[in-house]
Amino acid sequence: MMAEGKVIEPIKVALIAVGGDGGGVLTQWIVQLASKNGYWAQSTTIAGVAQRTGSTVYYLELFPEAAIPMIEGKKVSPVLAQMPAPEDVDVVMATELIEAGRAIQRGFVSKKTTLIFSTHRNLAIQEKEKPGDGILDGTSIFELSRKYAKTSVYANLKELADNNKSVISATLFGALAASNALPFGVEQFENTIKEGGVAVPTSLAAFKAAFGLVGLGLSAKEATPYVPELKPAVFDQMPETTQSKKLNEVLAEIRTYFPVQTHSVIFAGVKHVLEWGNVSWAMEYVNKLKRFAEIDKRHLDKQSQLTQSVARYLALAMAYDDLVNVADIKTRKERWETVFGQVGAKKGEIVKTTDYFHPRFEEVFGFMPVKLGRKLEKSESAQRFFTKYLDKDRRMNTHNVFWFTILYTIGGMKGYRKKTLRHAEEMANIDGWFDRLNKVVEVNYDLAVQLARTYRLKKGYGDTYARGHSKFKMLNEFVMKHQAINGIEHEVSKLIDYGLKNHEAEQLQGQIALVEAEIENRSENSINQ
Repeated sequence: MMAEGKVIEPIKVALIAVGGDGGGVLTQWIVQLASKNGYWAQSTTIAGVAQRTGSTVYYLELFPEAAIPMIEGKKVSPVLAQMPAPEDVDVVMATELIEAGRAIQRGFVSKKTTLIFSTHRNLAIQEKEKPGDGILDGTSIFELSRKYAKTSVYANLKELADNNKSVISATLFGALAASNALPFGVEQFENTIKEGGVAVPTSLAAFKAAFGLVGLGLSAKEATPYVPELKPAVFDQMPETTQSKKLNEVLAEIRTYFPVQTHSVIFAGVKHVLEWGNVSWAMEYVNKLKRFAEIDKRHLDKQSQLTQSVARYLALAMAYDDLVNVADIKTRKERWETVFGQVGAKKGEIVKTTDYFHPRFEEVFGFMPVKLGRKLEKSESAQRFFTKYLDKDRRMNTHNVFWFTILYTIGGMKGYRKKTLRHAEEMANIDGWFDRLNKVVEVNYDLAVQLARTYRLKKGYGDTYARGHSKFKMLNEFVMKHQAINGIEHEVSKLIDYGLKNHEAEQLQGQIALVEAEIENRSENSINQ
């Protein structure tokens, strides 16, 4: 727009937010901030379905009212754009790391742009569905932000918001204030939150925390890339507890029996197993590991690699997913706190939830006592009954007292689960795995470590579990068949990685066939020579 012969550009702001991140609230704050401090403000919303519930682009243009020309004594409404144009955005904000990458990819970020984003991740469906670690590597986004943006401001704004019992919109607002990208003072930002009248104390606390962090310059210097794998807690950070004498016995057993380099992974395993079961189950986990600690005493140069690998995956094996575990997770207090936070529910508001279930026949008879479960497993009439009456999608309104009570009751059946067919089968799987490990380690220690890793393929429940178990069996058969071959551990490692990256069991089966054909060719060539 022309004013006194000069072209005056509006301030252009783009916010990329995921559902539940408070993008609408942040947009309203910026509009109110501008409108009350001498700017004409326009905002538009461009919905999308890029990932999860869909990322949305909120676009704002702020034009100084003093520069709006007068015609016949009236100000003319400025004509502003309704969506961002490539390389023509002054401020880009993203509520999540990969969304910042998307903004760069779409050309919103240029050398005129202040880029503000959080380093945490909300995983996309394509990341979650991978059998192994399918999390995208976001480390390059930090370098791209420094390369393409005029200024980059980033930190874990989600964690900062959570620490102040607020949402990420408040910490983004604080980072925006500290970046000096808009012509407003910090008091004007704070007044905007106060005048909004909603969750003012917590929003202000989160705003000030982010403003202080960015103001000190820590966000750009000390923010670290997203690390997908949780670091196990340091064992020594677990002090003696006055709450459980038995738990203290478990901790003492780890300290006295196992070498120091194994403590952190065993402690992480104990925490996982303890959450699934009880202290006695955690002690059983520790006792099962002792045989591998004894083996590692004969291989001191290996730094207890076998014990550490078995500890990691035995915890998963002993805390398998079943109906009890799923029901327990869905009825925990922290799950409901997360749901209420995601939808932005205020105190006293009612939130309705619908959970989806579709149990397979194997899960139904697996929940029965061992003898009854084995009988039903082979019963054609039971299969027909299941197919006719139970093999259907179930959408349970878990905000309803009836359905919540059912789930809560199932989730509390931790003692009963050890009497079920599913539990007997899982324990048999562990015993067979241990027997194979004991045999292989006498032939090839490094191969035994890889054999321990094969249990990583087993995960989840339902069809996911069935595929993973099938892959696990394939690789275990492959190991036992070819254990005497020199260097076979390298092939097994590659096959594990292949199985984790590829969804279907048939894909791994085909890859195993190719490897076996190569082994056979090498053997024939060796004989001919």
